[in-house]
Amino acid sequence: METKDEIKEIKISTFRMVLKIMKLFLFSLIRMKWYVPGVSEITVDELNDRINSNQSPIIIDVRDRIDFYGAEGSIKKYGHILNAISIPIMQLSANLKELSSFKEKEIVSICPGGGMSLIVAEIMVKTGFEKVYSLKGGMDQWDRKGYPTTTDIDPNYPLDEFEPTFSKGKVKAKEEKQTLDEKFIGEIHKTVDARNLSCPKPVLMSKKALGKLDIGQVLEILATDPGSKKDIPAWAHVTGQELISVEENDSKEFRFLVRRLE
Repeated sequence: METKDEIKEIKISTFRMVLKIMKLFLFSLIRMKWYVPGVSEITVDELNDRINSNQSPIIIDVRDRIDFYGAEGSIKKYGHILNAISIPIMQLSANLKELSSFKEKEIVSICPGGGMSLIVAEIMVKTGFEKVYSLKGGMDQWDRKGYPTTTDIDPNYPLDEFEPTFSKGKVKAKEEKQTLDEKFIGEIHKTVDARNLSCPKPVLMSKKALGKLDIGQVLEILATDPGSKKDIPAWAHVTGQELISVEENDSKEFRFLVRRLE
């Protein structure tokens, strides 16, 4: 017959097992929520192991070159992975044809936090690239793990400022600060509140929300992650949407209005 202590230990063990199952279930739900069809992720540990074993995939870094080289004005100063190819996301479409010889090779796309790289990988898969992975956690996670980077500048690639022309030239990024209460003449059909969330969530939440809108409808995005100032406009551009406005207040809160075109 079991003692009280044995019964207590069985209850504790059962509770721990149930808790573990619940954690696995919640993790699965989260992964499903942020899942991008047709795109697989690779961890920084896996990529580092591949590089060290001379089995490195082709690494495409889609940050702008200021961030790629960790130059003055960059958000983070850690530079890039050695032998990574710099293709700023605003130049992705123009370079897809040149990358066509790599369609059967393994490719890893990289951005700061792993959000834009998922979008880039999805675009590349849809255009015929067979083995494209997104670096989970991006360069931020790579740096946190202490894996090596370089800030060496390739003289063939000048540092280009982030001066995109969005939505097929219709709207340019505004340099001056604006208040978030400026009135938009038109209807906002859905709002995504991504404040206090870090990459990749603002981009993936925006992607999911925009997909539920009809052509011509407008999505409002609120964010506080500094990376969103580049990520959201870049996402709108590469997916063929119209960036109506970019606004920032003194509290470093951002408001984006994006109209669905495709």
